[in-house]
Amino acid sequence: MPPTALYGRIRDILESAQTSVARSVNSAQVIANWLIGQEIVEEQQRGKARAAYGDALVRTLSDRLQLEFGNGYSFANLKLMRQFYLTYPQLLDRTQKGYALRSLSWQPGLFHPNLSWTHYRRLVRVENELARSFYEIEAIESAWSARELERQINSLLYD
Repeated sequence: MPPTALYGRIRDILESAQTSVARSVNSAQVIANWLIGQEIVEEQQRGKARAAYGDALVRTLSDRLQLEFGNGYSFANLKLMRQFYLTYPQLLDRTQKGYALRSLSWQPGLFHPNLSWTHYRRLVRVENELARSFYEIEAIESAWSARELERQINSLLYD
């Protein structure tokens, strides 16, 4: 049987790696969904200005994506991704090599790896920008789960 101290150190390494992997997956999902929202917005702006065109475009896109990638790309989810981009237009920085995370001087409205897609989905629905910023800061500083963020928003903590 290995020494208890050795086991504890290895256990800590594995737990840290699992947390890191989960955070990386969440960050990749947030970034992908923001980029999808950006693509939809930019396509709609090049198209006809009517809302009917936009909905038809998103419905057709949803049908095709669901066939290949599953139900996570429903009409409602694609509209949410579009809204995510519109709510957080500066989430990522453009660089010469694509997109870069803005992590050196974080402020509300910018990507933060401690906020998952589920966090952002809830934050998008907070219409008041100051309230949304408040909830972003509190969720990060207090390490709120998405469920706790939802509870705090529903309790009108900001108000």
